[in-house]
Amino acid sequence: MAQISASIDTRYDALMFAKSPEAARKAAEELVRSVMGDRAAELSLPDALRECCRILRPAQDQKDEARFEEEFIELAFWPGRSHQMAA
Repeated sequence: MAQISASIDTRYDALMFAKSPEAARKAAEELVRSVMGDRAAELSLPDALRECCRILRPAQDQKDEARFEEEFIELAFWPGRSHQMAA
């Protein structure tokens, strides 16, 4: 169990601190597989990330839950490079 927890922590950190959109998406996919196992393949990545967020970062309030989920998804799906260059 400790090994699974360490694996999830490592993948969560990789998602949080990704240096590129590609690295973020890869980390998100690996995190989803680590948390959800085979069920991850049944959902789209955004839906799987929502479910992971509910597991890893549960919220007491529905408003907070929706906000947490959207923030989690944003980590995996960076804006296009054109948005970054304009900033």
